[in-house]
Amino acid sequence: MNTRSKTPLFLMEVVIMLLVFAISASICLKVFVEGKKISEDSYNLDKACLETQKAAEYWQNTKGDLKQTAELLQASLQDNKLQLFYDEDWNLTKKNAAFTLTMEIAGANADIQIQDQEKELFSLKTEAVIFGE
Repeated sequence: MNTRSKTPLFLMEVVIMLLVFAISASICLKVFVEGKKISEDSYNLDKACLETQKAAEYWQNTKGDLKQTAELLQASLQDNKLQLFYDEDWNLTKKNAAFTLTMEIAGANADIQIQDQEKELFSLKTEAVIFGE
């Protein structure tokens, strides 16, 4: 007769199952964190595109009038450079800006870009066309 206990084998099996479960859980957690980061980056890129397009449309609609464009966008104006500051929720702000829209003017051409603290998110070059002149 075999009188050995099978408890050590059972405990070894439980430990191995817990190890596999812990590794799987850490992989799933990493995937969810990366997914959230990709989602936030996508949202910020979408908002950057919309804000850049809005600035370009105001610029074109005012026929290249920088002062009027700054008033419509509620932006600060220095020389031939217009700036807007956004917080992390894309609300206009004066301090603690997470994103900055910059519009530089050269004649009827405008170079619009939005950047965060680290890199440029989106840029657009546009031209104000004045008909009849």
